[in-house]
Amino acid sequence: AAPSSDTSSGAKPWEQFGGKATPKGDGALRKLADVGLGLAQSAIAVPETAVGLADLATGGKAGKFLANEDGDFGFRPGQAKQMLEDWKSDGLKAKKQEFQQADGIIGKTGVALSNPSLVVDAVAQSAAPMFAGGILGRGVLAVAPRVGAVGAGAIGEGIVGAGSAAEQSRQESADGELSAKQSGLAAASGAGTALFGAFGGKVASKLGIGDVDTMITQGAAKAAGQASTRSIPRQAIEGAISEGLLEELPQSVSEQIIQNLALDKPWSEGVDAAAVMGTLAGMGMGGAASGLSGFAESGRRKADAPTNQPDDAATPPP
Repeated sequence: AAPSSDTSSGAKPWEQFGGKATPKGDGALRKLADVGLGLAQSAIAVPETAVGLADLATGGKAGKFLANEDGDFGFRPGQAKQMLEDWKSDGLKAKKQEFQQADGIIGKTGVALSNPSLVVDAVAQSAAPMFAGGILGRGVLAVAPRVGAVGAGAIGEGIVGAGSAAEQSRQESADGELSAKQSGLAAASGAGTALFGAFGGKVASKLGIGDVDTMITQGAAKAAGQASTRSIPRQAIEGAISEGLLEELPQSVSEQIIQNLALDKPWSEGVDAAAVMGTLAGMGMGGAASGLSGFAESGRRKADAPTNQPDDAATPPP
């Protein structure tokens, strides 16, 4: 068919022949704004988790009361985070859509690796809950020091995971509350998160590399355990593998499966996306944490290194 001669404003005649318009890339400031929006979403997730912990004790009544769905005002973190998501750039939203439409783990991994802003957004959204888990871990360590930094960090991470799972289930439930099944699954999700976190933290400690949760709980200079003779780039790579594959991968998969079961969805729904993005985000955080730990350990070794100067000039040499 002959193309239309209408070339009014906004017309794209090449689309009539199967072509597609390439969206204009986002500038640096727009990408920085997307990161800020992701951090704002993560900040909202902290009180959301606190409400989720109250939900576990009240069967979801605490969250339902605070949401006040029939009123003009209420604490509705899901709506707030969605509003921030809508404010993100069209470029980032298009990449997310492409990621969701990609086929399987291999396809989604390819899309994520070719669009690093997706991983950056995932890391930004998980930043505040991660630090909240570390702060809870410090409290556990102060009360029960024999648990150790790795165990305390894992417990803090598990508490955050349980609260987050509970409130997400409550928000999507028909009556706005939690059933006994949903409460039990949320607690199980937190327990699984803690177990996988403890396993990954132990492996990182044995390898002499930094674990991000343990570092927040104990401090960057102490979390790596025994001093490592490995180079800082190697420690960063090992930390990425440890955090991404040993912690975030099983945590993300188990959390998604349990969430599906709590909401009576197919158990495998969204598992591939959670596995890919959780692993890559964990590798990013783990690599950065291990690199930071390596720098801290290197600085400590330099500070503790003995000098060649005599301690007392008045003392005759042997």
